[in-house]
This record gives sequence, C-alpha cells and structure tokens, in this order.
Amino acid sequence: MRLIITLTALTLTAASAAQADVYRYVDGQGRVQYSDKWVPGSELIKTTDRTRASSQAAAAQARAAEQNKLAVSDDRIASQQAQANAAAAVQKDLAATRNEQCKAAKERYEKSIQARRLFKPGKDGERQYLTDQEADEQRLQARMEMQNLCGSAPK
Repeated sequence: MRLIITLTALTLTAASAAQADVYRYVDGQGRVQYSDKWVPGSELIKTTDRTRASSQAAAAQARAAEQNKLAVSDDRIASQQAQANAAAAVQKDLAATRNEQCKAAKERYEKSIQARRLFKPGKDGERQYLTDQEADEQRLQARMEMQNLCGSAPK
C-alpha cells in the first residue's frame, strides 16, 4: 500500500511539473536557455492553462507593441542625432573654408602692399605693369576683400 501511495505522489508531482510554463530566451553569451520563469526578452514556448496562455499572449503582444514603439523612437532619435552631426560637420567645414579664404586674402593684400610695382599677366604671357592709380585701386580692392572674408584688417 505504501508503494502505491508513493508512486501516486511521485506521478502527481511529475504531472504538476510537466504542466508548468516554459520560456525560451537567449542569454548574454548568445546561448539559448529554457526556464519556467519569465525573463525579459523571453517568449512563452509551452503552457497548459488556456486562460493563462491567452493572457500571456496578450501580454506578449503588448510587449511587442511597446518594443515596436521603442524601435520607432530609437530610429527617430538616431535620425535626429545624425542630422545634428551632419550640421556640426558642415559648420566645421565652413569655418575651415572661411579660414583658408581669409588667409589667402591676407596674403594677397600683404603682397600688394609690399610690392613696389604690381602687374597682371598679358595675353601673350608678358607682364603688364599697372599704373600707380591702378595699383592703388587693386590694393584697395584687396583690402576690401580681406575685410569681407576676415571681418577686419590686419594690425
């Protein structure tokens, strides 16, 4: 009689354990794990309680919808961050170009001031020297260009 009671108790215990929910998830090392307890990111593999299964299916759908919202939000934030990074890169490139243009304008102005006589290349490649009035106009134009590009004249 004891044997029958013991076997019955073991059978009932095994049957109740077999009726537990089973969850499947991937751990941090990328290995698939199974558990009778829910872990974030796990999915329900097996259940025997139909009402519990339907409520857990609804909960799983709600989690999936929430994850969808988060993914959309993440995409939007990533897009905004990419735009901000691109705008910063454009500003950096513009500043570098302005600095180069300013430096070139300062060099042209300094050369026009230091040169005794100014010239421009002619059609046949020979130098055509400017009159004093033309040279002064070119110096004035070089200074105005430098002020426009640099914001101020050199000290």
